[in-house]
Amino acid sequence: MEKHFSESIKFLPEVDLTHYKPYPNSKHILEVKRLRPEHALALQKALNKGTEHIAGYFAWAETAHRWNTKNTLFWIQHQIRESLPSEHFAFFLGRDLVGMGSIRPHGHPRHVQMAYWVAKGYLKQGIGECIAKTIEVLALKYRPYQFIYIDHDYSNTSSGAIPKKLGYKWVSYYETEIHAKKETGVWYSWMKQSDRYSDCENERLLDLRYVDLWCQMMLEMQPEIYIKDYEELHKEARKEFNLEKEKVRTIDYPDAS
Repeated sequence: MEKHFSESIKFLPEVDLTHYKPYPNSKHILEVKRLRPEHALALQKALNKGTEHIAGYFAWAETAHRWNTKNTLFWIQHQIRESLPSEHFAFFLGRDLVGMGSIRPHGHPRHVQMAYWVAKGYLKQGIGECIAKTIEVLALKYRPYQFIYIDHDYSNTSSGAIPKKLGYKWVSYYETEIHAKKETGVWYSWMKQSDRYSDCENERLLDLRYVDLWCQMMLEMQPEIYIKDYEELHKEARKEFNLEKEKVRTIDYPDAS
């Protein structure tokens, strides 16, 4: 029986950060948890200590240092109601929430971007880089996406240093509306690609691979919905992928000579 590409992939991993050493003044290992309403108090405490270092680039954070638990819970509920590909994760050292990382849409179904921030009191300790690494692995290894982007305002040198350290490829710069007080409207874009698409020779194969991986993710994350809405699509996508692959292999290209 043929073994399909996505059968070796698990989309709900136990995220392992045990190789990350404890940070200064902490005996704890950095731990990641999917953002939940029960994290409201920990998030409130983190934000109450100060948000000026992120408010310049996250407009929502301009008043977050004054949020009470109700405000914080409302914000969390708004985030977790967003549909895929949006996902949000809280990072803890012990009971302290020290930062957050998110996967967000980036214009094309196979493309996502990450956003991240580190709580005041935990800056310049490598936590931002660990958050970015975790979100990258999640998106490219445990989710079906082909590309992940890190976009940042050109004046945000702290965020700009991370894609360089993690080996991202410079893509371009673009202009956008200014939403936060430190933004200039000029953004830099960096990208990294999953190797799971390397054998796809054309756009149709890329799309079919994505459908296969997406359906596999739904099978693991929401099996009842998979059976109802995705099972037949999944079978058809795998069949079409194999047919298209064979078609590509048998194309007679004209002699360049």
